[in-house]
Amino acid sequence: MRNSISICVSVSAVLVMLSAPARADDDGWQHTAVIYVIGTSIDGTVGIGPVDGDLDIGFDDVLDNLDAAFMAAYRGDAGRWAVSADLIYLGLEKKKSGLGITGNESGQLDMDQLIFEVDGNYQLTERLDAVAGLRYWDLETKLKRTIPLPPPGMTLTGKVEEDWIDPVVGLRYEQPLGEKWLLVGRGDIGGFGVGSDFSWHVTAFVGLKVFKSGLVIAGVRYIGVDYEDGDGAGRFKYDVTEGGPTLGFAWTF
Repeated sequence: MRNSISICVSVSAVLVMLSAPARADDDGWQHTAVIYVIGTSIDGTVGIGPVDGDLDIGFDDVLDNLDAAFMAAYRGDAGRWAVSADLIYLGLEKKKSGLGITGNESGQLDMDQLIFEVDGNYQLTERLDAVAGLRYWDLETKLKRTIPLPPPGMTLTGKVEEDWIDPVVGLRYEQPLGEKWLLVGRGDIGGFGVGSDFSWHVTAFVGLKVFKSGLVIAGVRYIGVDYEDGDGAGRFKYDVTEGGPTLGFAWTF
């Protein structure tokens, strides 16, 4: 499976961000499935070998060069306990010409990112949950640069693949706002040197019940990670913050 030194979400990350509109009233399970999109931008530093470079990709760049994307989440509530899972996949392909001193060189960047998270939640109070889980990152970047002169020219390629798992702990708050509205916020920290050196994540959204089992959600989500592995020519550094506005739909059953 392809990884990525990438984008967005990307996160992750992510979240119970798309939690159930209400808790189960008995010992049975209440399930919530969600699909959503994130208007992602990414900012930070990426290092390969001895070289570090700034990474600044706005939402317009992500949208223009999007190759594939999939985002979904699940939450199951049973009494004071809940389990949740979240998946974000994002693939980008960017080509650029007019490079080099002569302007005859061209380049291509392929980036893939997968963030998958599984959490357990325990209800501390009526509105507040403690959260603990694992967030898996899978990153892959491929670089290709073509230099046509002098004939026959040459093509330079490079590839970086990294994956790791971060333990995460945090809190989640849920507050109904009348009969149709819902406010949810969550924050967590993780990594602790187990996977990344440190990671963090925050999300907040409001939901509007549009019919008995359907909820439209809108909000923001951001995730940051500081990961470094290897040394010398094999060193890889990924110290970024990514995220943006979020829009989705949740079904409860």
